[in-house]
Amino acid sequence: MRPSVWPFACFAGFWLFIPGIFAQTNPPPPDPHEMVTREPRTVSKPADRSLAIDLLDRARKNFDLHHISTPYALKVSFETNGAAQIEGGGTMEELYDGQSRWRWTGQLQDSNLIRIGAEDRIYGSNPSQAVPLRVQLVHSVLLRPIVRDTATFLIRDAMVERDGKTLSCLLLSHALPPNPAPRSWVEREDCIDPATGLLMMWSEAPGIYAVYDYTGAADFHGHILPRQISIFEEGRLAIQVRVESLQDAPNLDPNLFQPSPEMVEAGESFWLASPQRLPLRVDPSDAPTSRFFQPVIVHATLDAQDGRVLDAEALQDADLDLTRAALDIVSSTSVDPTGFQQEVFFNVQFHFPAVRWGGPPIFHPSVRWVLLDHRRQGPPVRKPPHPGN
Repeated sequence: MRPSVWPFACFAGFWLFIPGIFAQTNPPPPDPHEMVTREPRTVSKPADRSLAIDLLDRARKNFDLHHISTPYALKVSFETNGAAQIEGGGTMEELYDGQSRWRWTGQLQDSNLIRIGAEDRIYGSNPSQAVPLRVQLVHSVLLRPIVRDTATFLIRDAMVERDGKTLSCLLLSHALPPNPAPRSWVEREDCIDPATGLLMMWSEAPGIYAVYDYTGAADFHGHILPRQISIFEEGRLAIQVRVESLQDAPNLDPNLFQPSPEMVEAGESFWLASPQRLPLRVDPSDAPTSRFFQPVIVHATLDAQDGRVLDAEALQDADLDLTRAALDIVSSTSVDPTGFQQEVFFNVQFHFPAVRWGGPPIFHPSVRWVLLDHRRQGPPVRKPPHPGN
């Protein structure tokens, strides 16, 4: 717990009663892996937006190995340490036939999974078995780190010097609060080496950062995967990923891509969706509200069939009562199912009660919170102008 992370909260009770003040939100807490620490530039000119979108698309396509037209075998190992339900050492492997069929396996502790994709259908050894949160996160940062449809986002960028390289850090969102911090709570962040087009740092939300290391990596049919990925949560190393091998596999047994009779009889399975962001506004149940909001990011996985939360972890813990409340709210929340196991970064926006001199503090554990419709917004937002917005 870091009591000095959000110093404004100590004085919030005084300022909340000044008439006419706008809604206020603390910036994300400082993190040693946050690249953007100064005000970025809003990318609004069409030519500048095209350059930014092209850079993101180039980095995204580098991870899309299914564009390779020859069979390959990918082997990955990882070690995890954090607050998820299942932690420890694990592996992930993928075989691809160079056309459209694939076989994926994932292992973490006692969880062993098989997925086979063939003829637009997906089968599994246990079709309803959930994929552990840590395994889905490893899959996301290695094979799907950059969101598609980047042209639909507001984009801010900053040039950052790191380890002797100049990186382009691109911040993506659909709307920004007034006077946003250098990195807003609602922004994704991708830092890319413009000279090579390689992704160097990924952060789907404040509090989680994946750092990519390409030392010793070789070109593989036009794609370069990192040899290692270090994933940090609130400044601590949570997952260490190693790409053990990526190589041609011309002699793969075609039977590996055929679901067994037992798999077919059990029915089709689900696959993994790319990471998403979702806001949840939370108000006090029986108290007048202030103009102050405090977000907490909760990383969760959701069931493919009913949308309920399978596992969740908070990415900020500056206040333990708020962290517990955020986890409780997310754990009791469900969203519309998609048929895919979803990975969601919930932005739980606590709308604090008004406080008065002599009353309970703003971070009081007795406050009861009520979840509003997640489609409603918390603080007011503004949209920087750009073509098509």
